[in-house]
Amino acid sequence: MSGWESERIARRSFEKSNSLTPAWIAPGGWALAVGQEFYAEVGGRNLIVPANRDIILPESPAPGTDYAIWLSPNGVVQASSNFVTPPNTSVDRKIGGFHYAPGGNAPAQAGGNTTPAINPYSMWDLNFRPACPDPRGMTLVADAFWIDIYLLGVDHLVNGSSKYNVTIADGSSPPKKSTKLGGDGTATYADGSWHNMGDALAHHGKRHPFYAEARVAFFGTTEASSLGADPGSTVLNAPYTSKWGVIQSTGVMYVWGSDFGGGAAGATWFTNTGGRGSTYQAENAVVLAGSWGSGSHSGSGCAIWTYSPATSYNNIGARGVCDHMRRD
Repeated sequence: MSGWESERIARRSFEKSNSLTPAWIAPGGWALAVGQEFYAEVGGRNLIVPANRDIILPESPAPGTDYAIWLSPNGVVQASSNFVTPPNTSVDRKIGGFHYAPGGNAPAQAGGNTTPAINPYSMWDLNFRPACPDPRGMTLVADAFWIDIYLLGVDHLVNGSSKYNVTIADGSSPPKKSTKLGGDGTATYADGSWHNMGDALAHHGKRHPFYAEARVAFFGTTEASSLGADPGSTVLNAPYTSKWGVIQSTGVMYVWGSDFGGGAAGATWFTNTGGRGSTYQAENAVVLAGSWGSGSHSGSGCAIWTYSPATSYNNIGARGVCDHMRRD
């Protein structure tokens, strides 16, 4: 069966009344419900699931965890932290998911809070999701693109590119090499350059954010402010959570951006790509958001245009972005 035919069948076997929103709604607290009527095929049965049906959630939610939403042939909709094994029957179908964050999203431009909550922008279904292979740990920004909730971690090959409470990848603790680009699953990159961080994100079907995207994705953070110390891990620093639930969005760690600009290097060849050829009169790669020591320079509009893409520092990390996939 061709890839096109598989996609056509997937679309036919899961349909919603409104393609502009996910199939789920989060009324508040540890609660989730079906937000609109949808049709799905599961276990040889054709089901129409009505709006407002409660989704069964685990009794003890774990902050910082991604949950899959499963549909059983009897019409039960249930969430589980297990993305592989169905919660009820062997033919249960995984039809969506969401992230239970360690703190709430920013209601204004002063960061979030420390009350664990379902991030409403993290909800996805089969026809409304990130375009990358694994939708976990991402949040939808302004109905336009998805960004990782957490900074890239060192052990991204095991944890994915967005995971709560793991060691942040930076120039002092580079990420593991992509096994799709020459890595063996154990070796790490030599440094945290734009190239190496970008290759780590590409392993997951993602890329560095553009400056224009960062300004929107990080909106809601406490502007012109920094954490003051290296956090080390992808933990909650509530003042720097954005409107969309991007955690440690600014004032914690610089992140590489996709844009090139600033002063160009001299008219000569530079061996600055980590052994993969040279660049001639290349522009600089932007770094975004501000680090823990940037003070009032940090914020959603923070950008530095003076670093070569070969630069590697302990205060520059990475955060993945991908396109939004919506099937009508």
